[in-house]
Amino acid sequence: MKNLTTLLFLLISVSLSAQQIPDFSLFRENAFVYNPAVAGTDQASIINLSVRKQWTNINESPFTAIASYHTSIESKNIGVGAVIFNDFIGPTSFTGFTGSFAYNIVLSEFRRGVSEYKVLSFGLSAGIRQYRLNGDKIRLDIPQDEAIFRNRGSQFFPDASFGVYYKSKTLFASASIPQLLNLNVPIEGQNGEQTKFKKMQHYYAMFGGRIFLNKKQIKGPNDKAYYIEPAFNFHYVINAPPQAMLSARFAIQEVFFIGGGWRSLSTVMMEAGFTVKKAFSISYAYDMGAGDVRRDVGQVHELSMKFKFKQDFWSY
Repeated sequence: MKNLTTLLFLLISVSLSAQQIPDFSLFRENAFVYNPAVAGTDQASIINLSVRKQWTNINESPFTAIASYHTSIESKNIGVGAVIFNDFIGPTSFTGFTGSFAYNIVLSEFRRGVSEYKVLSFGLSAGIRQYRLNGDKIRLDIPQDEAIFRNRGSQFFPDASFGVYYKSKTLFASASIPQLLNLNVPIEGQNGEQTKFKKMQHYYAMFGGRIFLNKKQIKGPNDKAYYIEPAFNFHYVINAPPQAMLSARFAIQEVFFIGGGWRSLSTVMMEAGFTVKKAFSISYAYDMGAGDVRRDVGQVHELSMKFKFKQDFWSY
């Protein structure tokens, strides 16, 4: 129990100093959450709902809920979108809204049997967050009397992000910097105590692609494409351990996938998902620790639902 209490305190300390953005295992489905440049690159309107519950053996462990929407204005090569999110980590939590704008440079239009759709996009987002701290929820083995443990308060603050994104039929690459402003968020408690959330810049990079197993056998729109989809996700924030994740999926068209991965912080991930008529998809990921401490804190469950409207082209 003492190890769990210590781990929770370390988690709180990281949260106060860095305010880490949740690191989704289903990072492909949540690419727009990390990178505003993704807006409009699907040539469709996308609604995505995601929830993530971490470390189920710890009371009030991290929980994240995110809803996002983005779409394209094809006549102007513009993508726009928005994200609403809630994140809870024991005594700390934040709620926010961001709006995104992206300029999509179409490098190649889709022409069946002639060329693939390829796009390079640059995006910016701006928004506001409400940070909250409830010091009454912090429990230590040895009671402390610092102001932070008596502090209760909230504060609104602006934020911004920048990103670059490339996508084709067989490759995607993403680089972004959330929390671009790198500002301090002062919190004043009920008794006048002063506490700061130190907002640090995050650095994200994602790379992946599709390796088709039967490309030569595809003759028409009713033929199924089978492919392997390897991907790499890297996340770094100052004053926190860097995280890297390597994963691979086996997929049948855009109908079904199953896969797994390994996270650098001793975590094994398994995932699966399916899509109905290219309009609705649901994905699930399960993380479990490979080290002794990671097994003690419990598992991670993640669920993502995506709604896709106005698909104007045949992808395969």
